[in-house]
Amino acid sequence: MRITAGRSSPSVTGKSEFDRAADLVEALGSKGAGDRQVDVTLIGERRMASLNREYKGRKGAAEILTFVYDDDPAPRGEGPAGEILICWKSLAASAARLNVSRRAYLLRLVAHGLSHLEGFSHGDEEEGERMEKREREILEGMVPERDLARMFRG
Repeated sequence: MRITAGRSSPSVTGKSEFDRAADLVEALGSKGAGDRQVDVTLIGERRMASLNREYKGRKGAAEILTFVYDDDPAPRGEGPAGEILICWKSLAASAARLNVSRRAYLLRLVAHGLSHLEGFSHGDEEEGERMEKREREILEGMVPERDLARMFRG
């Protein structure tokens, strides 16, 4: 997948740190399946909370929301194009809780979004395990093993 990072508003929280990691975020695209375009955008907490309520029926700002552009997802391995939205404030809180760098956690969230775009889901425990395995594959060599162990169950 081809990833474009950085269409974020200049005033959004975390923008400068997100911009410094843009090359790494875009490099994850080479590990995603297919050759489709994916936009990764940093959004503010209020906007994320609004989208989370509208599309997921949940309160508060999610760390990440992934939107698939195609209504009819391509077979796994061909990954439909989509958009990954990330809320830096939520990301930073989770990274601190897990005792990992914000950069490592950003990459994990992007890998999570890419997995969704490839057709993976975390609807039940078995599906969740397959999805986490795929996320680890995407992150291999890009995130220290210590951080991977802290960000994933096993």
